[in-house]
Amino acid sequence: MKLIKNPIVHFSLAILCAGLAGCMTPKPVAPLGGGYEEIAHPNRSSTAPSDTRVSFQYRAPNGKTTLIWSSLYGVGEVIKGDVAIFVGDKAYVSPDPNDPRGTKPRLFAVRSPALPLDITDEVLWRWSKATGKDFVKAVQLFSMMTPEEKNGWLELHLEFWTEEKDWPDTSTLQLDWNQVSDIMRDVKEKGVLRKDPRWDTPYIEK
Repeated sequence: MKLIKNPIVHFSLAILCAGLAGCMTPKPVAPLGGGYEEIAHPNRSSTAPSDTRVSFQYRAPNGKTTLIWSSLYGVGEVIKGDVAIFVGDKAYVSPDPNDPRGTKPRLFAVRSPALPLDITDEVLWRWSKATGKDFVKAVQLFSMMTPEEKNGWLELHLEFWTEEKDWPDTSTLQLDWNQVSDIMRDVKEKGVLRKDPRWDTPYIEK
C-alpha cells in the first residue's frame, strides 16, 4: 500500500533542472507502484512549481501507457495492488484549460487499463448512511475528499462548505477494500460513460 503526497512537490527539482537546461522534454515521470505513474506538464511560461499540471497514467508490463486522468488535484494517491484511488480535477463549467475556476476535485478509483470510476457520490452515500446525515445535502455541501491508507483501511477525509451548526466542516470515513471493490463494481455496472469537457478524458459515473 502506498500513499503519495503532494505530486506537485515531487517534480519541483526536476522542473527547475529542466528549466535551467532550457529543455522541458522529456516530461518528468514519477513511478508510484502497481504500474501507475505521475507525469509533470510544466507551464513553459512559468518556473513556479504550482503552475505545473500533473497527469496520471498506467504503464503496462510491455511498456504501453494509458492515460487515466489529465490533471490531478494534488493531494496524493493510494495504490493497493492493481487499484488506484486518486483525486482528479474535473471540469464542470468551462472547457478552457487556462481557467482554474471551471474544475472541482472528485474522488476516482481505477483498475487499469479499465476506465476510471467517479466514486464520489457513492462514498458520500455511505458516509450519509453511517452518520445519519441527508445524502442530497451532503452532495450539495461537499467540497473535497482526501484518500489515505491507514492500518489496512482506506481512510477518506471529507470536507464540506457550510456554516450550519448541525453539519460538520470535516469528517472521516473508513472503508475496507472489499467495500471499495463493491463500490467500484456498482459504479461500473450501473454507471454511464462520460467525458471531461476540459480534457476530453473518458470516465464512468453513476
